[in-house]
Amino acid sequence: MSAQVFIAANAREALIKVRRELGDDAVVLSTRPHPKGVEILASGYGTLAVPSLNESNEAADSTSSSRILNELTRLRGMLQNQLAGFAWGASRRRDPLRVALMQTLFAAGFGSSLARTLAARLPRGLDAAAAQRWLRHVLIRNLPLQPAATDWLARGGRYALVGSTGSGKTTTLAKLAARGVAVHGADQVVLVAADAFRVGAAAQLAVYAELLGVPLFVADSPARLAQSLPKLATKKLLLIDTAGFAPLDPRTRDVHALDALGVQRIAVISANQQGAAIEQAMVRFGHGAAACILTKLDETPQPGAVLDSLIRHRLPLAYISGGQRVPEDLHV
Repeated sequence: MSAQVFIAANAREALIKVRRELGDDAVVLSTRPHPKGVEILASGYGTLAVPSLNESNEAADSTSSSRILNELTRLRGMLQNQLAGFAWGASRRRDPLRVALMQTLFAAGFGSSLARTLAARLPRGLDAAAAQRWLRHVLIRNLPLQPAATDWLARGGRYALVGSTGSGKTTTLAKLAARGVAVHGADQVVLVAADAFRVGAAAQLAVYAELLGVPLFVADSPARLAQSLPKLATKKLLLIDTAGFAPLDPRTRDVHALDALGVQRIAVISANQQGAAIEQAMVRFGHGAAACILTKLDETPQPGAVLDSLIRHRLPLAYISGGQRVPEDLHV
């Protein structure tokens, strides 16, 4: 292979020169900025001898071809990243405020789609401080916050907390129960432990029930839960702690059985997860839920990921939680 240097005003023109000189099979070895634009180092394979196929060289040819394809894929990825860097730099020079806004959103964990949409809608003529104020205003306006007039906790009813394993359902339920006691009184609040999978789940909830002075019922099966509900019909507020599963676990479909029992679901979504995990939890547990509670906001450096998902799914946000204190670390 022979390596040649190609210089042009931009990457597109340089690649045209590469193909014209070395053909479509040319391999780009490197790219870098140049005083005249872009410099690309590329190689051409020239004419390759095609050996006759036989059993002894088929495996070798396959291995060699695989190696070449992997190298080409790697080099193409390098080129795409470098070209993207050039484009990003050009955008920064052309519209630095929009680029800075997108970088702020990316750093906070927001996805590229929302970041680009907001950047495109940024009004012209703003300085950096005004742009940040505009961004905060737009994000708050687009968050699907639950109106105070429809506060389900104050209204009372039957509610089950659903969510992934480790999302903080039990602790959150205790915080809600404490608020419920303050609103309705301890004699009107009941806790139900319906987590039959986690060892010690009922015992943990029993401690909270004793501290709050409210009764606790254990329903270790859907049938037992269905039998218990009529006995508790006179109570103002019924809070149910359910088992947690990974979002892709088939058993998560069981949470929809609560609808037939007249129980409204409240999705508990942990903010200290990667964006893909948050999205899975939002799809699996948020669909059909009456509201959402975001937990562990004190444990995430990028709260934008969960806010991005919340905005897209339009699930009403009732409370946010950060910390283990009951009931202090629960906020409207």
